[in-house]
Amino acid sequence: MARCPLCSERSAKRFCPAKQSSICTVCCGTKREVEIDCPSSCVHLQAGRSYAYGKPSDPDLIVKARSVRPNFMTEYGPVLALLGRAVAEERYGSPWLVDPDVADVYRALFATIKTLSSGIYYETLPEGSAKVALFRKLKAILDNLISPSDPQHRALRLSEVQEILDFLILLVAANSSGRPRSRQYLDWLSAMSGVPAPPTESSRLIIP
Repeated sequence: MARCPLCSERSAKRFCPAKQSSICTVCCGTKREVEIDCPSSCVHLQAGRSYAYGKPSDPDLIVKARSVRPNFMTEYGPVLALLGRAVAEERYGSPWLVDPDVADVYRALFATIKTLSSGIYYETLPEGSAKVALFRKLKAILDNLISPSDPQHRALRLSEVQEILDFLILLVAANSSGRPRSRQYLDWLSAMSGVPAPPTESSRLIIP
């Protein structure tokens, strides 16, 4: 049996769609969404996610989730859906986006709104053109919610926007694997919003 092309030590027993070749099970498990940019359709990635769902949750995340107001989803569900669909649509056009990128954008928006609430307008932009594009898209939505063009629509307070962004940051942490190339949150968001995930690339191997 051929050796794994990633470690050159163990037998290559598991087909990797990102590499378009077989690799060993150890490299599949340890390099998945770290050195290998796994397509969401990979059966081994899906199996790993299913296994992770059965493990105990992070205690800190549980505490934060319990601190969310009971009526939060009822009150801000439409806003969350609007923002979620915008992220999913941006991801379709930028398939290289990963969960940490979205979390960075949420944090940058939170910092921007927090500064605005103190009476100073200063944008805290994330690094990278893809993240800046997503930042601009979501910022435009939030600006319209803060100052709606239709006077019949209730304007969101800056404190409410901060609460929404804080919840979105929590959602990424709760629905992502935590690995640097994870798209678990983005896949979940695509399914929730009805926006299909982008077509699978032939290879997503990260070359140092």
